[in-house]
Formats: sequence, C-alpha cells, structure tokens
Amino acid sequence: MCCRVAQGPKKDRLKKKVKAKAADNNASPRLNLAPTQDALVARMVSEEIRLDALRWGLIPPWAKDRAIANKLANARAETIDEKPSFKQPFKKRRCLLPVDGYYEWETRSDGKQPVYYSMRDGDLFCLAGLWESWTEPVVTESPLLPGLEFGQAEPATLHTFTLITTTPNRLAKRVHDRMPVIVPPDDYATWLAPNTPASVLKSLLRPFADEPMQEHYVTRRMSNPRYEAPDCNTAVDLN
Repeated sequence: MCCRVAQGPKKDRLKKKVKAKAADNNASPRLNLAPTQDALVARMVSEEIRLDALRWGLIPPWAKDRAIANKLANARAETIDEKPSFKQPFKKRRCLLPVDGYYEWETRSDGKQPVYYSMRDGDLFCLAGLWESWTEPVVTESPLLPGLEFGQAEPATLHTFTLITTTPNRLAKRVHDRMPVIVPPDDYATWLAPNTPASVLKSLLRPFADEPMQEHYVTRRMSNPRYEAPDCNTAVDLN
C-alpha cells in the first residue's frame, strides 16, 4: 500500500526529472500528499510528456459517482491486467508520479510511527501509476419530483490516477508487505509510451533495489493529511 507521498515545491525540478514539455499550474506540490488531493503527474499527451494536475484515487469511466476513488488509490501489480478498473488504463493510460519520497507506518508499542523512504542521493524518483478521465453524470430529473426536469448542466470531467504497488524489497519489508512500484529513469519512456507490449510493462512491476534507498522516522504530526509543513519529511530521533 502507498497512501502518502512527498512531492517537493519546485515544479521545474519535477518537469526536468520526467523530461516534460509543459507543466500544469493548477496543482501545488506538497510534502504530505494524500489520496483525494491533486498531484502533478507525468503522462503522454499528443506524443509529448506533460505534467498535469490529476486527483489521486482512480475513478473508472463507468463509475456512478466519485466515492469509488477512495478504494482505488492503489492497484496491485499482480492483478493489474485483470481487474475491470485497471485493465484498460494499464493498456493505454499509464503515468508517473515524481516524488521526493513516500511514507509508510510502522506498528510500535506506543502507536503508529511514520517512516519516510527516499533515495540516498537525494534525487527525485518516479512511481508507476495509471490514469483515467471520468465525466460526472448530469442529473436532469428531480429525485423528489419525478418528471420535473432540471436545466441541462455542463458535465464536469475529472482526471484521476492510482499508484501501483508490488512486493517489498528488503528495506521496505521491515515495515510493510507492499511498496510502490519505482520505475528506473531509463524506463520512463517505455512505461509512458502508448504501444509498449504488456509483457514489457509487466516486467517493470517489480520491487526496486534497496541499496539506493534509505529510510528514517518522521514526525507523527504528518499522519494527519491536513498537516503540511517543512518538517513533514525531516528525520526525528526516537531514542
């Protein structure tokens, strides 16, 4: 599972990491980014990579309302080409979420303790994801007065994404039995390209090597998704 990430404040740095041609200005990177919030996500649009603001929590095109997004913040790599919600976007609509790090929670005798995972060299890295576009159904008839039609409203379209998880590497396994899929930089173009064979895509959905990664404990205040401060991913000493 992956339910919280840090996406630093410098958009140009994110843009450079994924070699994006353009970046949406409608999302502000956060150090405590949670599902239902907007993130800057790299995807292929008209044969070029863009950083667009997408809502975390995938809503399939057939969904009746937004509530399903709460259940689809993550997708399991093992069944991603089988589940109805993920099968089509896995084939055609893949994306990358550039991050400074991600968080998991360790169960301790005194409660849940957040742990922050990042790269030893301090560089950004990209998590594999899928994206969808969902158009909110327009209600044209009053539920209280059948037969009384409302005026036709302009349907709202929402772009959403989910992050893919896999089995953990040795570092992540200490805290959790899942970790997000981290795509190596040399494979960014392969993952985003619309015509990459499924067999190649599946080969990328593996645990990332643990040697380049590091972990440290962070403040428990960031467990509240409304907490957004510079110390969200700052190391704390529990001794």
